[in-house]
This record gives sequence, C-alpha cells and structure tokens, in this order.
Amino acid sequence: MDSVDFSPPIRQLKGSKMGVEQLGIGHQMMRYCLIAFNIVFFVAGFGLMVVAAAGLTWMDGVFDFSRSDIPVSQILLLVVGLIICVVTVVGCYGAEKDNVYLLKAYAGFLVILLLLTLIGGILAFKMRSQLRSRIQEDLMDFLTGWKPANRKAFDLVQKKLQCCGVDNYTEWENSGFPQQQSSNGSSGMSVPGSCCITALVEFDLTAPNDTCGATLGNDTTVGQKINKEGCLNKLESGVKSHLTTVAVLGILLLFVQVIGIVFACCLARGIQNYQYSLIA
Repeated sequence: MDSVDFSPPIRQLKGSKMGVEQLGIGHQMMRYCLIAFNIVFFVAGFGLMVVAAAGLTWMDGVFDFSRSDIPVSQILLLVVGLIICVVTVVGCYGAEKDNVYLLKAYAGFLVILLLLTLIGGILAFKMRSQLRSRIQEDLMDFLTGWKPANRKAFDLVQKKLQCCGVDNYTEWENSGFPQQQSSNGSSGMSVPGSCCITALVEFDLTAPNDTCGATLGNDTTVGQKINKEGCLNKLESGVKSHLTTVAVLGILLLFVQVIGIVFACCLARGIQNYQYSLIA
C-alpha cells in the first residue's frame, strides 16, 4: 500500500516560485504592497529621527536653564523613529518569507506604535497650549536670579536668537545683572554682551565680555547697540514651528500604521487560509 504524503505542495513558506503562484495573484499583490509600504514607513521613521535630531541640535543648550521637558520629547521621538525602522525590517522579512508569526508580531508592534503615537500627539498638543507660559516662567526665574556662574544658558539663547531679555531688553535693569555707571558718573542700564547686535559673531560664551552692553544711553542709541526684542516670542515661535513639523509627521505615521496593520493582517489571514485548505 502506497504511503500518503501529507506535506503541502508549496515551499513550506520559504519563498519558492511554486508556492507563491498557488497562493494566488491577489496574495502576491498584497505581499508586494506590504513590502512597498514598509519601505515608505522606513523612510517616515528615518525622517522622524532626522526631525528629532534637528530639534535637539536647535535646542542644544537653549533649555539648560529650563525645567521644560521639550528636549526629553525629542529624545523619545528619536527612539520611536528607531523602533519604526526596526519594525519595518521585521515586516519586510515576514512578507518576503510569508511567515505568519512574523506578520502577526509585526501587526502587534504597529498597534503598540499606533497607541504610542496617539499618546504622544495628545501630550504634544497639551505641551503646545502651555508652551508660552512655561517658557516665560523659566526665563523670568533665570533673569531675576541671574548669577555669573549660570549665565551661559541665557547668553546662548540671546546670542543664537539675537534677542534680549524676556519680553524686552529693559527687564535687565531689575534683574540680578550688575548695573554700571558711566565714566562721567551718570547712570545707565546695563545688559549682557550677548544682547549686542555684534554678539552672533563676536560674543564668546566661554569668556563673556559685557562692555558693549554697559551703561546704555537713550532709547534712540540703544537700537544701534543691542537687540531690543525679547527672547520669549522668538523662542516660542521656534519651538512651535518644530512641534508643528512633528505633528504633521505624526498624522502621516498614524495613517501609515493603520494601512500597515490592515495589510499585515490580510496577508497573514490569506496564508493561514491556504494552509488550512491543504489540510482539509
């Protein structure tokens, strides 16, 4: 009596041409769509990492004085972008090998990423609404409690953003920054050298020189020496612009993740149905 061969007449899910043909053209299309999707998803994840890294570079030192958790959020974005890149590799491999377990794991990872993206979006929206008040509070605390030992962070903000003070330069008069008298004995408000128009090129953060900001004259002359605009508006504008870019990427990722979950589940279900049909 002839023995019965129960092995499926396909590639045992290892990629042979015969198995793919037997699974059907629809399966092939779904498979290639998932691979193409993962390439796009990988690019999106890499883009998220680039945006987060650019944000950290822009904020480098700017938030040293602050209790803000904005830099931490950028680090989290870097981590999420890295996870996305790793997950897409799993998805591509699972689709190429028609591995049901990898495809299910991939779909599970996407669900987790989807939830994390939603949570991150909610936190970012909440952070954006409180951004101005938090930055203003931290800047004012630093300005009123100014000390030579911790001046570098504020000097960096004023130099990089070409601004002076929080709302405007006059706040330095009532700050902890030492006010000087001119050579003829007349009083005049003094500001740090990082407020000066030439600070972007000439001011050295490691050896600050405040000569150009000492004993400022009348308001007409002030505008020729220093940047009169406060740092709050510029700092808020820069951070909000970056958060907007992150939000757009986040919305894109949400749609991409949903599509990936659907593709992975459909592909895994198709493979399972075909396996069951061989046994039946």
